[in-house]
Amino acid sequence: MADQAAAPPQPPTQLIKFSVYLYKKEDIDYDEFLNWVTKEYPSKAAPIMKRHGIVQWTQTVTPPHFRTPFRAALQHMGRDKWTVPDYDVVMSYWIPTPDTMQALTQDPEWIELETKEAMPRANMTVGHFEIGHEIVQFGEVRSQGTA
Repeated sequence: MADQAAAPPQPPTQLIKFSVYLYKKEDIDYDEFLNWVTKEYPSKAAPIMKRHGIVQWTQTVTPPHFRTPFRAALQHMGRDKWTVPDYDVVMSYWIPTPDTMQALTQDPEWIELETKEAMPRANMTVGHFEIGHEIVQFGEVRSQGTA
């Protein structure tokens, strides 16, 4: 039997960054929403995400008091058509494939969490998705082969 050479190691696969931009519901206090989305929700959501192979999950909170000064700065710079959106939180997920998010969103435990916890607090009638590859110019590069 001929010796078979071991296959050369494959380079890590570049992860996909999938971000969801969310607004809180009008009748929900911002601080209440912030507490829920950053302290209560993660302990319930993270185990489900990990089970589906999500490599990393981050939240970017966008306090209302940041928006007005940045809008004024853009105007001052002559960038009249630039915007500072009113999103309250951005959830970013680093995933191996788009199928990862599809599997997560079809998980009965995830559906129950979203129905009972997120829908009463987040305005699901409006939002924004962003999907692509994050290019890190400096700092830690995340790939499927690293954690």
